[in-house]
Amino acid sequence: MKKIAKLSLVAAVAVAGLSTSAMADSLSEAFAASKVKGEIKSQFFQKERSNGDDSLIWTNGGNLSLTTGSFYGLTAGVTFQTAHVATSQYDGANDYAGDMDVSGSVMSEAYLAYTLGNTTAKVGRQYISTPLVAGSGSRILKQSFEGAVLVNTDIPNTTLVAAYVDKFQARTGYDGTAATISDTPDFEQVADGAYTVYAKNTSVENLTLQAQYAHIEELNTTTGDDVKALYVEANYALDNVTISGQMYSTDNGAATNSDGTLYGAKVVGNIAGLTATAAYTTTDDEGDVVYGLGSGADASFTASPIYGGVYKEDTDSYLLGLGYKFGFGLGLDASYTNWDDNTNNTDFSETNLTASYAFNKNLSAKVMYSEFDNYSYDYRSRVYLSYKF
Repeated sequence: MKKIAKLSLVAAVAVAGLSTSAMADSLSEAFAASKVKGEIKSQFFQKERSNGDDSLIWTNGGNLSLTTGSFYGLTAGVTFQTAHVATSQYDGANDYAGDMDVSGSVMSEAYLAYTLGNTTAKVGRQYISTPLVAGSGSRILKQSFEGAVLVNTDIPNTTLVAAYVDKFQARTGYDGTAATISDTPDFEQVADGAYTVYAKNTSVENLTLQAQYAHIEELNTTTGDDVKALYVEANYALDNVTISGQMYSTDNGAATNSDGTLYGAKVVGNIAGLTATAAYTTTDDEGDVVYGLGSGADASFTASPIYGGVYKEDTDSYLLGLGYKFGFGLGLDASYTNWDDNTNNTDFSETNLTASYAFNKNLSAKVMYSEFDNYSYDYRSRVYLSYKF
């Protein structure tokens, strides 16, 4: 990765050093065509444990991104994020040390990209969104990666991606010690690096196919073994109904409980703004499933709005949901998710209510409330306020 970064820097310096007036004009035009976008956001999270302990945090922040215009196919981009805790309260443990308790500013993107025909190569710090490698933006700071990504669309109706990542930026700088609470996150080494290939095809009418393979070197900290993951998803849209299937298959390299597989099915119907969802997933009893890198890779069909998905071995899960979009920007959603852990003969569930409102194309708000049964929390709530420009 260091060699890739050095080569990119040498190439950029060489291009910038060319002194012909035509290229100087083009470079000036590329910077003049730069695009700036950003977001100002405020987030309030609250939890109540089953023992009565209450935790809450209110954090404000945002992000600012700049992307240059093209200079003979070469572009550059940078994104800064900032977060500032307004208030927090904990009865006992700091429940938000790893995701929301952070104050400071970080540079989460800094990349060079080159496009030739239908192929784009991007090197440096960047946001990545694929089924097995994906940063989550559900907290005040979005997760990011450092590496190289190659995207090609030469084949009709097909997107091909090859990537290598060796560093990851989390939501906070917390590493398990009280001294690091509120620290901003650094780009930390991802095991010994990770390789992945991804393909998406829409050649068949109404059918979308996705497949991805990831090889994460020495991710298993106990054995030092590599972790391998395969993800496959198919979505077929028929009038107002979409039928989907998914499969995770992973090998975490351990001597026991090494191979885990998850199968999922989902049906979504949409009529006049009303959406109904029914989903089911099951994992085999051979081992836990490793769902990928980054919290955004949590793609199980039965991932609930707040808790997310469960990838433990021998677990059956189902989700039922209803949602309605009103014509004046209001959306209401309700869902029930249940996870049945057959190994321990236990189950728990989340019942969620979510209300969202778009004041205009820039300003939006969302309120989430979940109650849990047979879990360490009785309820969790979140409030999001976002202004994008």
